[in-house]
Amino acid sequence: MTIHKPFSRQRGAALFVSLMFLIILTLLGISAANVGIMQERMAGNVRETNEAFQLAEATLREIEQRLVEIGEGGSGGLGEIPVWAEALDTLGIDRFDCTLTQAGNLPWNSAPTTGNDYYVVELTDSITASGEVFGSACRPLNETTTAGLSRYYLVVVRAEGPAGTGEVVLQSIFYYPA
Repeated sequence: MTIHKPFSRQRGAALFVSLMFLIILTLLGISAANVGIMQERMAGNVRETNEAFQLAEATLREIEQRLVEIGEGGSGGLGEIPVWAEALDTLGIDRFDCTLTQAGNLPWNSAPTTGNDYYVVELTDSITASGEVFGSACRPLNETTTAGLSRYYLVVVRAEGPAGTGEVVLQSIFYYPA
């Protein structure tokens, strides 16, 4: 024969234990949801940065193609391209700074097709008043860039991500063989 205890004599240990498990499971669920939200945000940032990079890359390829057109005798649609010595004077930078990190605000132009910003400089030698050759450290030595010979260009482009999420700046030294 089984003896049943009246409800008034039970202490509620099972209720307490089950409430503790419920609280623990709730905290684990909230933590997992927060981790998921953070991963979603990080993935979105990576996607937007990637899109900005692709836009900048498209602009870089556009400008390089237009430099090829110039090299083949066309106009290229880029207007007057400064040479390295002129750019140094305009930007106030060291002649060995091929990254243009010392340049504050570049005189950006708008790319004809993509509409993103670009700046291009022809890396040519110039002759100083004393007859010394003043060249650029941004290209191989002893290569002249006179008409009909190889040309080097320093190309910098920048693009904004979607909805202004971030700026990507790319730089290339473009070589056009004659």
